[in-house]
Amino acid sequence: MGADYAEALRLFKAALDLRPNNDEARAALYNKACAHARLKDWQEAADDVVSAVNDYGLKLEVAVKDPDLRALRERREWLDALEKAKGGVSTRALIGARAEARAPFRLARLFIFGGLGAGAALGLAVIAGRLIAALKGGEGAPELTESLLNFTINAAALAAFSWLFFRDYRAAEKDKRMVDREEALGRLLVQMGAEREVPLASFRGAARPVLLAGSAGYVSRALKASELYQTELRLRGISVIPLVLSSKDPSEKLRALKAEFRKETGEKSKGFGRAEPAAPPGTSGQQKVVLKQDRKWELKPAATEEWEAWAQAQKEAAGVTGDDFYVQIQLDGSVRRSGLGTPPWDKWLDDIPELDSLQTKLTDGIGRST
Repeated sequence: MGADYAEALRLFKAALDLRPNNDEARAALYNKACAHARLKDWQEAADDVVSAVNDYGLKLEVAVKDPDLRALRERREWLDALEKAKGGVSTRALIGARAEARAPFRLARLFIFGGLGAGAALGLAVIAGRLIAALKGGEGAPELTESLLNFTINAAALAAFSWLFFRDYRAAEKDKRMVDREEALGRLLVQMGAEREVPLASFRGAARPVLLAGSAGYVSRALKASELYQTELRLRGISVIPLVLSSKDPSEKLRALKAEFRKETGEKSKGFGRAEPAAPPGTSGQQKVVLKQDRKWELKPAATEEWEAWAQAQKEAAGVTGDDFYVQIQLDGSVRRSGLGTPPWDKWLDDIPELDSLQTKLTDGIGRST
């Protein structure tokens, strides 16, 4: 089948070289995008869709619903295409909208406080002139006490409205930075098979992922601690993303020393007490922590260097100073909370509603970030 798609691609390219009219060019370009998608030429497929939409009037809805482009729509290249195509939503606009949704009346407050502050500043400038004239004295000069009182009132009003305005402005900028990080998180890739990688945003509405970032030992312990609650956690849409940042784990080093000592002496160590079981395979360095291979429960990060960069940025933003930490994400992709150490799995059974509950439908995504 791959050879058929390659031949179709050649023919569509040839058709575009024949100077077709607008309708013919739109059809050839769109079919060329479908052929690229079948051949897994993701960037070329996305570029062709954008060109068909922007240059030849293709409705974006066609590409959004076409089953031939389903695999492309799971790719990060598709997210980039939506920013460029007419009718798509840019990341900048999305960040602004989501930041505004966190505080729906903030824009109105900024407008009101800004207007009142400008009025107070104008009044202060007028009254300052009257106060200067009152201080100079002379015939017809304004009354000094009244001018001083009016000046004080307007100065206080200007200070108050300025403080209120810049408080909301700083909060808006903080929310934008937070949403920017959350959108960057949504673009990080998750491995779904040998040759399939999808952005984390693909799980929005279906999963509440928990990123476990730290040493191999920490990730292993956090996963082990979740086993008792796993059934209930999965009812709440919880999935885990184990991200091993380093192997600098004291207990892991101790186990390695014991194993080396037993290997050299050919007998159990007498100096370390009772021998501990060997660490699970894959719990060192950058290798995946191997527990249960349940794709709905455990999501494997792809392009781990991008995950590590995001995790570092999140640590700095959340004020997390330790090496081992977790980040819990809502259905809408917002960060609900982050913290050091093992996630409070048992507490989340009370805090997080099940996926099919009314509370989830009404409130998910409103949770605060910490």
